[in-house]
Amino acid sequence: MRTKIYFFLYIGALIALSMQKSYEPLIFIFMALFLMLGKSAFVLARRALLLVAFFSFFITLSYSLMLYMQSQPFWNYFLTLNLRSLDMMYLTLLFTARVNIYEALAFSKELSFLLVLSVSKIMTMQRVFADYSDALRSRRVKKPSRDQIYEYLGSAIAGFLDRSIQESKENFEAMKSRGFHV
Repeated sequence: MRTKIYFFLYIGALIALSMQKSYEPLIFIFMALFLMLGKSAFVLARRALLLVAFFSFFITLSYSLMLYMQSQPFWNYFLTLNLRSLDMMYLTLLFTARVNIYEALAFSKELSFLLVLSVSKIMTMQRVFADYSDALRSRRVKKPSRDQIYEYLGSAIAGFLDRSIQESKENFEAMKSRGFHV
């Protein structure tokens, strides 16, 4: 029962964070989340920063650059969007570190099923990535050249896409057989 309450509090907090229009309260929210974590705060902060940096590089940096080129203020937008993303990511990492997600979603058969499908897909992709990495290492005596790495990446991406399409079809059939109508 506690995990269910935590889950709904988490969803409510995500909605509240997504409605923040200014970066000032987001700074205080980040500090509060940081203090709530205690010893694991720095480890999770690093993970959250890495994930948000990836997002920021592609999304907010391009929008900020466009605003800058149009001579419009961009710092408020840049800080708000990145702090909102950082707070949401940090909250998600906090939630997953403290709450058993399987138990939290046990109230809904459909959500539990979707969670199991998602986790199995993640585990399959991790295994496939490890297989591709092992294949690259086992086929080369010396360090691979840049061309060989590009060839490997092309093969890996094509393999991931093929595997993803195949598993998506299987997941669709599994969902249909269990009463999900998409």
